[in-house]
Amino acid sequence: MSYSDVQQSYGRCRRSGDFVNRFYERFLAMDPRVDGVFGNTNWVQQKRALGQAVSAAISYAEGETFVRSTLERMAQVHSRHGRVPIEPALYGLWLNCMVETARETDPNWSEELAGRWRAALSPAIDLFIEHY
Repeated sequence: MSYSDVQQSYGRCRRSGDFVNRFYERFLAMDPRVDGVFGNTNWVQQKRALGQAVSAAISYAEGETFVRSTLERMAQVHSRHGRVPIEPALYGLWLNCMVETARETDPNWSEELAGRWRAALSPAIDLFIEHY
């Protein structure tokens, strides 16, 4: 399945300015557990990693097998035994914040894109939860 519409939307979000910062503002405010996860974060590195993760997640949903190993490494970092464990319950919040931030920053947003973003990011989230 192609998610080129989501890739294009993500590109518009990134070009429109402050997508990553707005996402993290929203995500950190969503739940106290989220704020605790990011206590010792190198934000330059984290923001770069988010960009790579979103692009990899969309490619993974499109069936691109070359990104699976990248996502599995990220999932291990966030597993219960990883360097930065993330409770599976937080992934739903992450997805909601991602869609809301895209809605806010994509100048060509349509409500159809909300479902497409969710569909494109869900397989990677499922992989992360599976590795928890």
